[in-house]
Amino acid sequence: MGFFTFKKNDIRYGVVVDIGSGSVVVSIIASDIEKPYPEIIWSKREYSPLRKSFSPTDAAKSVMTSLMNALMSLDGEGRKRLQEVAKGQTLDYLQVTVAAPWSYTVTKTISYKQEETFEVTKTLLEELLRTASKKVEEEMLENEKVQDLGLSIVAKTTLQVIANGYPITVTGKQKANTLKVIQASSVAQEYLLDAIDDARDKILPGTELSQYSFMLPYFLVIQDIVPPGSDYCLVDLTYEATEIGIVREGILTYCTHTPYGAFTLAREIADAISVPLEEAYGYLTNEELSEFTNTLSETKKEAVENIFLNYQIHLSELFKETGDELAIPKRIYVHGNLQTEPFFNAQVQAAAKMATKMPHATYNVTGELLTKNFPTEVTQSLKEANQDTALLISAQFFHTREYRERFEQL
Repeated sequence: MGFFTFKKNDIRYGVVVDIGSGSVVVSIIASDIEKPYPEIIWSKREYSPLRKSFSPTDAAKSVMTSLMNALMSLDGEGRKRLQEVAKGQTLDYLQVTVAAPWSYTVTKTISYKQEETFEVTKTLLEELLRTASKKVEEEMLENEKVQDLGLSIVAKTTLQVIANGYPITVTGKQKANTLKVIQASSVAQEYLLDAIDDARDKILPGTELSQYSFMLPYFLVIQDIVPPGSDYCLVDLTYEATEIGIVREGILTYCTHTPYGAFTLAREIADAISVPLEEAYGYLTNEELSEFTNTLSETKKEAVENIFLNYQIHLSELFKETGDELAIPKRIYVHGNLQTEPFFNAQVQAAAKMATKMPHATYNVTGELLTKNFPTEVTQSLKEANQDTALLISAQFFHTREYRERFEQL
């Protein structure tokens, strides 16, 4: 559903696809350069079926089916809605983000040091970046698990260049004794990439394709919201996985994930209290879980509370894996949808305290995005229309055009 009246100005129309661990959302986005926020013209989320057991192979097949079903809906009802809102306009861009466990974000730091002062040239920078890319490729070739998964690098970007300890923009005029470059690469599973290419040829021929691991758009969008140079942790909650990104001094330095998400919890709750999976998942959308648990017998209540405790323990172990010797940052941003963010916010907060023995401040990203970029009346319209708010990160990434320009697509 659209919420704005279009003018004929510099507006881009594109398809934004978010491939999650247990669902796929496809949306049509209008990006007006004169506005600070994008418009979601149409969106459709296809869910992988809730299953009593989980296996990566079954999940991958389900996600592929969800992707094709969502794109078929785009070709029909999506295009129809576009012509109702913006008659005569075409879809020129296809942006795809892939979440864990189907993608990985790899950061690599390359350092260069000389006793004599040297000039920081673009040629030197390019040489260091090639070295970083080569190291990522070599590590992928040496990793049997990566080879078994069939992963390919789809995009890369330079996060920061540091000369003599200070971030710089390379102009060719700076001199330094030490130089450090930080590069991030998006890595995704090849069978998904092949499916996207095939669907693009059939449904969206001629569109300009860009692909990313979800954590990089997530990081760049949040980077524009928080104070520069901050330390924080990004958490992305999907149906079958939880992914974290560690940010030190404003730069994404490390990412990891666990195959444990909302549907994982739903399966455990369903087994513990003998209810259908869909009903169990619905409990996670309650802001006050006590309203649900207080209706249970003492035995079942204890079982559910233990499930939540075990999830917190699972997350706390993930939070101890920061890629360095430091603890997880005190500020944590939690991304999900408006319905489940309150529940998972509480779980993340408890898990972080369990990992560090210190309190942490947690923020709901979807709400943060809404209040930052959307007027109050638009936020209210999104809620009333039950719009798919989890796609707002990718929509904002599409809308902010300089983000795209920072990446090299491979």
